[in-house]
Amino acid sequence: MYYEVHGQGEPLLLIMGFGGSVLDWGWVLPPKLAERYQITMFDNRGAGRSDQPPGPYSIKQMADDAANLMDALGLVNVSVFGASMGGMIAQELALNYPGKVKRLILGCTSSGGSGRVMDPEIQAYLEPRTDMTLYQMLWWSAPVGFPQEFIDAHRDIVERKIQSDLIYPSRLPAYKAQLAAFKAHDAYSRLPSLRMPSLILVGDRDILIPPENSRILARIIPGARLQIIKVAGHIFWISHPEETFFMLNGFLDKDI
Repeated sequence: MYYEVHGQGEPLLLIMGFGGSVLDWGWVLPPKLAERYQITMFDNRGAGRSDQPPGPYSIKQMADDAANLMDALGLVNVSVFGASMGGMIAQELALNYPGKVKRLILGCTSSGGSGRVMDPEIQAYLEPRTDMTLYQMLWWSAPVGFPQEFIDAHRDIVERKIQSDLIYPSRLPAYKAQLAAFKAHDAYSRLPSLRMPSLILVGDRDILIPPENSRILARIIPGARLQIIKVAGHIFWISHPEETFFMLNGFLDKDI
């Protein structure tokens, strides 16, 4: 299991989403967070530099992986930020290991089950395309991650993100195993049992996991706070890193 630790201060565990590696957190947000917090980032099974064993995988299994990594690193009762599928993993981590999670931050994610609101046509962009090179597929699917106007105005940022995805790509069986776990996630009926302070973040232009999913999370998780990032799509921590840092820091800086 590949991981990195940066910075000093209160521990913060970052859990990346479907098919992503630590590089998918971008080049702005992690250094800013490391100025104030000790951040731990890792690659989920089936992605990046972690092992890519045969499937099937489950979100609970990947949460168990995260819990075991925390034990190995001596991380106890820490803040956790999970994005997209990483938010699903963070939900299972908080549900099954509540003593490990001091604060819970869920970005652009869904409870799954009856709390899932997604467009099947948009979800099709996650399916592997064997008729394209990986580079072509990543550009083809870019509008699912970023609003088109952002792509048009910041092709350099999108290109840099795509180039990072090409460095440690998942093998096809591992990619499919993660995708199946993503689709099967269902924590809807269990999330009302959570008691740790929780923050829900989403871009108002997210078409992959639309904002209604975050509104549902904010309704069913007791005391959860919802913050919406304006003119941001699914990958808001790369398109809007300063706003993301401001919201994270404001939440993490409060005494419990």
